[in-house]
Amino acid sequence: MNCKTINEKIRMIDYLAQKDIYPINSKQNIFWFLSPFRNEKTASFKVDISTNRFYDFGEGFGGTLIDLISKLENISVKEIIQKFNENSFSFQKQNDFQFEKVQTKNEYEILELKEISSFPLIQYLEERKLPLEIVKHYCKEIHYKLNDKKYYAIAFPNNENGFEIRNKYVKMCLIKKDISLINHNQNQLKIFESWSDFISYLFLFPTNEFESDFLILNSIALLRKNIELINKYESIQAYFDHDDAGKSATNFLETELKTKVKNFLRLFVSITC
Repeated sequence: MNCKTINEKIRMIDYLAQKDIYPINSKQNIFWFLSPFRNEKTASFKVDISTNRFYDFGEGFGGTLIDLISKLENISVKEIIQKFNENSFSFQKQNDFQFEKVQTKNEYEILELKEISSFPLIQYLEERKLPLEIVKHYCKEIHYKLNDKKYYAIAFPNNENGFEIRNKYVKMCLIKKDISLINHNQNQLKIFESWSDFISYLFLFPTNEFESDFLILNSIALLRKNIELINKYESIQAYFDHDDAGKSATNFLETELKTKVKNFLRLFVSITC
């Protein structure tokens, strides 16, 4: 494959979805995202699916899929083409594009936050093999109203007072997407992609709960934005998924922070499989 073929054959929204970056709204051929290059509250990153090009109004630049990959993953055009030809990138086309929406404050109302007790949520945790007692320590049961309908789910808080919302049918974020930092005033940091991975780790290694700080990204796209925070730690352990996004994130950390970083992907995968 060459640059022209990649830009013509691979949809930009499919690439972004593979990296857990989803639009918050769309109109006809235009999809709007919170920029993957910085923290923001108002979407300023536009993708036109008719031309397969993006424009970031906050940064003042745009371009093709090749341009986006090069900036987002900090690799050269030559490396991108090589990865595509080696099938290091894999994309699943979204025929009916369903995105994880960030619900803004004027779209919902939080009715109640309480200890997890609803049977369907407990059953959901059992199906995912997530121990209830550990989940209760870090998550709440949230009841909220959305479009005049009432719902409930498991809520994991982030640093912007937002919530990662999960149940058997829903995966979304309320208020704002952000990291979750669990601070125990330690010099060692363990990084996870999702709160469920974090909970699984605590189940496997309960004696390690207070021996380090924990960073839950809630989206792999938030890794680069928080590199300065991560770099403050003397030792960093990464527990990412065994996929292209996880490998790319690990490579980025090792490139940026050198010997500070230890990759525990293989260990974690072998234990949890």
